[in-house]
Amino acid sequence: MKLFVYEHITSGALAEQKLPPTLAKEGDQMVMAVLEDSHATQQCSLMTLRDKRLNKLDLFEKNDQHHCHTVTTLNDYHQAWEQHLQRCDAILIIAPETDNTLAMLQQQAADAGKMLLGCQPTTIQLCSDKLHCYQHLVQTGIPTITTQLASKWHVPSANPQNGFILKPRDGAGCINTTYFKSTTDLQKSLNAKQTQELEQYIVQPYIGGKTISLCLLASKNAIEVLSINRQHLEQSQGKLSLSACTINHVDDIPSLKQINLLAKRLHTAVPGLVGFIGIDLISNQQGHFIVDINPRHTTSYTGLTHSLNLNPMQRFFDIIENKSVNPITRRQTIKLTL
Repeated sequence: MKLFVYEHITSGALAEQKLPPTLAKEGDQMVMAVLEDSHATQQCSLMTLRDKRLNKLDLFEKNDQHHCHTVTTLNDYHQAWEQHLQRCDAILIIAPETDNTLAMLQQQAADAGKMLLGCQPTTIQLCSDKLHCYQHLVQTGIPTITTQLASKWHVPSANPQNGFILKPRDGAGCINTTYFKSTTDLQKSLNAKQTQELEQYIVQPYIGGKTISLCLLASKNAIEVLSINRQHLEQSQGKLSLSACTINHVDDIPSLKQINLLAKRLHTAVPGLVGFIGIDLISNQQGHFIVDINPRHTTSYTGLTHSLNLNPMQRFFDIIENKSVNPITRRQTIKLTL
């Protein structure tokens, strides 16, 4: 199988822009992990695109059956994307949800008749729009956090004791995510923005509890939990950022049984979730509340091979080919520093 592994930030799509350091680092880690795991299955001839400003990939230097195109200009990128899309049998896309990027790329691949190793474009669009995703989760009975469009936000009758979160409606990770301690501070920030800008932001109450992420692996008919991870968030002048993630964090709350049940409910509620899915949630005494659904690989993937003592890409190939897989028996705790 000719597999095109595409990671947007490192692909050369930003050839005429400055590479965002954090996203470039995370993207680099993810694409290298996926490529190494795919190579280890011995089922793929790999293809990828690589921004010329980044280091060369040793895997492609040492293996002639794989091909890496070094992108030098934006025009070069567009030509290489089209060429690789036509030549591949299947494609695995890692890209931010921002500006509908992931959904548009996945739609182009679907229109080209390629096998998608990931979610359907319509599913990505739903998950990428945090307001619509919230509304859908509420309708399907999945516990989530109250979400309002920033342009329509009003002071709640019961003022949340822990403050508020303001973040982009289609953001990825913690980018441009801000914490406000009071309604007054939040209102000042909202007043400083234009109405058009407010349409692109959402407001949520800040919910106390454990910040958890999940790595899920889904096929059309089933879903399984690969890891339950503890997120380590930092706050600086109100800005939130993710500094580290502990893969398969050992804790009784939430339990693997609880998360398995939640994953199955989510798989039913959101049709089209296929491949590696990241879920952010808050866990406290009141329950487990979905914050975001990331319909793609997340940085936590980079620790899975070591943590589970198995090849996640091989497991994915086996699942989509309807082969039986052994239950996961090892979940070693690993801390990733971002």
